[in-house]
This record gives sequence, structure tokens and C-alpha cells, in this order.
Amino acid sequence: MLSTTGKANGLDMMFQDPKNQNYFPIGFHMSMAYYGSQVNGVATSGSAESYCAGSTHTCTTSGLSGGATSALDHGGWANGASANTPWDIESGGLLNPWISFWVQPGYNGSLGLQIVKLWVRFDDLFNSTWANLYVGKASVDPPFSNQRNVYIGTNVPWTMYDYQPGTSELMNNGGATNAGFNFLGAGALYYDGDMFAMANDATQFRYFGYHINSGAACSTQSSFSIDPCETRVSISFLPNSSLYAGNSFVSGSGVTGTANGSSVVNNGFNYFVHLTQSFGGWGRTNGERIGAFALVGMGSAIPQGGGTNPNTVYNREGIDFMMNPIPNGGLNIFAAWDIAQDPTGMIAATPLLPGFTGSQVATSGAEYMSWLIQADWQPTFGGFFSQSGTNSNMISFIYNQLNMMQQPTFSGGIANLPGNFNNVLAFTLSDRYWLWGSDRADISLFAQYQYMINYGVAGALSGWATAANTGLNTQVSSRQFFGNVEANNFSVGIDFAY
Repeated sequence: MLSTTGKANGLDMMFQDPKNQNYFPIGFHMSMAYYGSQVNGVATSGSAESYCAGSTHTCTTSGLSGGATSALDHGGWANGASANTPWDIESGGLLNPWISFWVQPGYNGSLGLQIVKLWVRFDDLFNSTWANLYVGKASVDPPFSNQRNVYIGTNVPWTMYDYQPGTSELMNNGGATNAGFNFLGAGALYYDGDMFAMANDATQFRYFGYHINSGAACSTQSSFSIDPCETRVSISFLPNSSLYAGNSFVSGSGVTGTANGSSVVNNGFNYFVHLTQSFGGWGRTNGERIGAFALVGMGSAIPQGGGTNPNTVYNREGIDFMMNPIPNGGLNIFAAWDIAQDPTGMIAATPLLPGFTGSQVATSGAEYMSWLIQADWQPTFGGFFSQSGTNSNMISFIYNQLNMMQQPTFSGGIANLPGNFNNVLAFTLSDRYWLWGSDRADISLFAQYQYMINYGVAGALSGWATAANTGLNTQVSSRQFFGNVEANNFSVGIDFAY
């Protein structure tokens, strides 16, 4: 996009020059969906005996007294109306040609009213495109903008963006919980204090700079080009505390209930860096874009995290890529890969961990790798759908996979966790149709299906603390405690912005 300075600034809206604006800019957004979720492989009665008594699981049955045989002991169906953010109010614009702002309060269900975004932005400081600054609550510059997420059927469609080691991804993803599925367990065998998530906006100072290599190269509207368009770098400094309500981005502990119900003062930080180079366009609808990103952070050690003098520096590194086989929005393909390392000081066992007695500490950290591929296709079918705006349609397919490379280990004789505990494999298919699309308003209908398999989390989601800790593994073998859980998540709804 071009600001009134005539320079590309990447804003999501075309703000007007204040002297030509005789109105106060304000808008609102609402969404609502009806969800359904079929979950398989998890107990709903809380009874290890009834779980083992069914015909779909093979358990060590020595000493069992029997139990219910209902299929509901192995999962079930839930459905209901919900929305990630039911509504918010949005306002943004230019205070002068080089200062812009955005404010966005919103209602988030049980979390109440919160500040979704609130920032002031300074462009072209020192008359240079290499000197621009965000101040306030804003997104980091992730591989694919969290603000462009149109997949309302889940909290975020990318496992890379919301994954928390030790806690079942079925709990974080939102597909099943939005439908009202009630898991009996907390879903966590250990807490990981690295709560950095690219899905969230956060209080920060975010510097970015860019250079337009060639205006002609940026406007080729081609499917492939090797002509450099834009070079961009973004560096976010994020203190581990929030000025604007909500602590979803806090790393370390900082939030009551994050680690064994304890609250920890956290004075750590995160630095997030993203470097990109585009060719023949910006990569969104034309040409290609390649990128590399990295995070380094430090937080307060969580209770029982890592023993004496624990290490609390965590990091991740990744690459991303965009291409457009069918230019001008016809078909966009996006991919990203990253690897993350979390140290002992950020990890603490929970009471659900088999063998936990309350005194064990982490003796090694966690490491995991994730990747995603997404394809967005906007077909016209010979004029049946419009290319954009009213009567346009977008079909999306998303593939997510996350593999643990190293599980944390603990003192006190706790057995090693299976290597695939909390691995994730997920596929999402989505369709969105615009009943109305214009510069001022959008009304769209959407439908989404997601299949997810979360490895090794059956016992954690079933709340089998007793079976894990008091020698009842004759009733629930380790193989069943670390059984896999599958979810088929559905959603249909409406999205309205004005």
C-alpha cells in the first residue's frame, strides 16, 4: 500500500490525508460460527476402568472390576455456537502524513473486554525508509500475518503459531473446545513457560525498515520473477509484561495458573526478527517472497523449573516462502518451517505426569520442529464467481505438522516421556464466499473442516492423575495412557466488517 508520503508502508488500509478527511474513522467487526467436534480416543467418564472395558482399546486388565462399555468412554460429540472474538470496534488513520494510529477494543467471551490492538506508528523518520517504528500493542512481523487469519473455525489455523510444549494442542487449537467439548484433564504433563505465540499481538517497540529495489519489478503482476522488488527487516522488542490488559504473551510465568497455580514476577524480554526479500511483487498476490525469522527470549524461571540456577533463555529459528502460480490472487502458496528450543528453567512437571510426587525438577529442556503449507485458491469457474469483492470465493487447504525432537527429562526417577508425546498432524479445508465485498464493508459466509491427530495425550486429556501416580498402571498400561486422540472439527458461520 502507499501512504500519503508516496512510499510503500505495508498498512492494511489506505488511510487518507487528514486535511482531506471530514469524518472520524471508525468501523466494527463481528463474527459468529456454529461448531461441531467429534473427538475419539479420550475418556469422558474419568474412569480408567471404563476406558479399558470398551472394545476399542486394549489395556492390561489384571484386577479390573469391569466398567461401563459405552462408546462415550472413548470420546464423543459436542456442538454449539461460539466465536473467537464475537465483536470489536476499529479505528485508525493518519494524524499527519508520517504518524498513523490504530485502536481496536474487542469482546472475547469469558475473557471480557480487551484491547486487541493499540498502536502509534512513525514512518520515514529522518526521511529514510529504513527508519520506521511501531509503539504499543501490535503484532510481530510473523511469516504470515495473524491479522489476516480468516479461518474462524479454530483459534488459529497454524500449529506453529499457538503450540505450547507439554500441553495438548487440542486444548490450544480451539476446534474442539469452541464446540463445547469438555476434556476431563488439563491436557498438560508439564508446563513450559515459553509462552511466546505468533498468534498474539503484544506490547512492544517494533522497528522496521525497507528498500524498494525497483518499482517496475514490484508491479509485474507475474506468477514468477527473479527481479528484486522489496527488501524488508523487522525487529520487535517485547518486554514480558503487558501495559494493555491480558497477559497471553507473557513468557516465564507471570500469570496465575500458568505454573502450578503460582504467580511469578517476570522482567524478561523477547526479541523477534524477520527479514524478507520479494521478487516481481510483494508475494501476497504476485511474484515470490523468501524470508528468515528468529526469536530469542528470557523469562523468570517457573516454580520447580530446572533446579538451582536454571537456564531461562529460549530461542527459535525459521524460514518462510510465498509464491503465486496463478497471479493476482488466483492461487497463493505459503510455507514456513521453524525449530524451537526451551531450557530447563522454563519447564516444570504437573501432577498428571506419571511418577510425579511434587519434588522433581527438569534436568533437560525441550526441542521441537514444525512446518506448514497453505494454498489459497480463488476460482472464477468461467465467470461464475467474481475475481474479487462481491460474489468472490476462496478455497483454502492447510497442512500442519509438529514433531518433538527432544522431550524434557525430570529428576526423581520419572520415566522418559515417549518421543512422540504431543506431536501434531492436522489438515484444514475451508471455503469462504463473499456475499458483499467493497472498500467499506464485507459480508462473507464460511465453512471449515479440520482433522487433527494429537499423539500421546489420551491420559493427560482424560485426567488420569490417579492412574498415573498410585501404581494403577495395571489398569491403564503406559501404551494407553500415551494413546493418541483424534478430532474432527466442523464450523459454519458469518463474518461482517463495516
